[in-house]
Amino acid sequence: MASCENCGQEEPMPPAEGQELLREQREAPKEGQFAMSIGPQADEFNNPPCYLPQAEDAMPIKDNLQSMGPIGPWATGKVDWSPMAGLTGTRPVVDRYSITRFSPNEWRAKNLETVKNTNKIFDRTMKNQYSCKTSLDRITSLVEKTQTETTEMVRQRARLIDKWKTTLGTAIKAMADEISTLEEERVRLKKSLVILGLPESIAKECIDKRCGRPDTELVRDTPEEELVKEVALIAEIRRLLQKTLEDFEQQQVENRTARQRLEYDWSDKKEAYEIDSVNAHLHNKSLTIMFRPGAIRQPPEQASEQYWEHFSKETLEECEKCRQKSVKLRQTLNATLLNAARDLRTQADVVEKAFVSRINCTQENLRRFEIDLRDCLQKLAETETRIENLHRAVRSFDAAMKVAQTRMDNRSFRPNVENCRDAAQQHLIDEVATIQSGVTAMLQELDEAEQVKTKLMQTRSTLEREIMLKRRTLWIDQERCMLLRSHYPSANALSGYASI
Repeated sequence: MASCENCGQEEPMPPAEGQELLREQREAPKEGQFAMSIGPQADEFNNPPCYLPQAEDAMPIKDNLQSMGPIGPWATGKVDWSPMAGLTGTRPVVDRYSITRFSPNEWRAKNLETVKNTNKIFDRTMKNQYSCKTSLDRITSLVEKTQTETTEMVRQRARLIDKWKTTLGTAIKAMADEISTLEEERVRLKKSLVILGLPESIAKECIDKRCGRPDTELVRDTPEEELVKEVALIAEIRRLLQKTLEDFEQQQVENRTARQRLEYDWSDKKEAYEIDSVNAHLHNKSLTIMFRPGAIRQPPEQASEQYWEHFSKETLEECEKCRQKSVKLRQTLNATLLNAARDLRTQADVVEKAFVSRINCTQENLRRFEIDLRDCLQKLAETETRIENLHRAVRSFDAAMKVAQTRMDNRSFRPNVENCRDAAQQHLIDEVATIQSGVTAMLQELDEAEQVKTKLMQTRSTLEREIMLKRRTLWIDQERCMLLRSHYPSANALSGYASI
């Protein structure tokens, strides 16, 4: 028998199961395992603790019925219980406080089972920790390797795009030079050709520029109609030489189209190069990275790399053919034009008057929208300030709510009859309801303010867009078209009596 320091009673020697557990406890843990001790030793004789199975637990226990039987003045159970019931354990000894259900042997066995289950869970925890660490190291290494390879491929792609962009830039410059040269050759025509070609060029360029007016500004107004009339008048005057001029204009359009195609391709490659350059410099600590759902999807219209290279080569070849055709047309230039009529000057005056009227109307509209935009921005700033104040006001009620709820929670622990619904309790309930309703009202006001802010932002966007459209239209009419109209030849020049 061994004395248990924790329980203050003598315990028998542990059974074979308990001794095996103690031997496992005394062994040193292996590397990668978690050492879990069952508990302190009961004494210096290596006996198991008092709360674990003992040596005599396997023996039958004989209850001392003389000291405390199932029937006596201390028991509150039925009086017809027999001593045999106490021996067999079919009827527990019952008093007024408790019912004996398990024996000390069962209690110690249950403790042993609990300790074993705990050690199993600890061991499973260590295994999971090791598995997580190895998986993390492996996946991290694989991701870093893949990211390095992808970065190198993106850099190679960026260098290839930059090479094509440089080639396209050279072709664009050659096409721009050809367009400029073709225009110079046209200017070299006879005096009558220049006199007649200049108003036509001005009128057509004004129409072309005004076709670039954005969105709702693309209206058929009075200047547009007068320009169309001017073009028709010039066409009647120069009917005989229309074919030659048409050839030049058509070639010029083709040149501009070819240059625009080159510029579009160059612009696309420039944007692609900038995107790939940004991608090549991205890393795991970049500030601009984020989750992009659906980014891995490949659009069905996405071109292959072979088609991309074929498209770039085809663009260069077609534009080079267009440029060679323009060179041949300049070499075969041989045409004449008729004298212009003085009524072109009258039509030019009508066009300029229509431009002035249209520009004044657009400027007045622009000033009105700018005033509205300034008022809208002011109201938007006031609304944002009001939203911030409402947010702070809502948060300011949190302290009062915490105080009221803390008071109610503290009062819920009042003992016995003291825990009554007194006037203070009812007032606390009313206070919580008042704060809650106030916060709800403030949140409604906040929601209304947010909606007002959204409407103001939409209005601001609409006004800014309209202002942008009006400014664009004014720039086209005032800075481009009127500038071109300032070079319109005089009546004498149109008649062929004076040079330009």
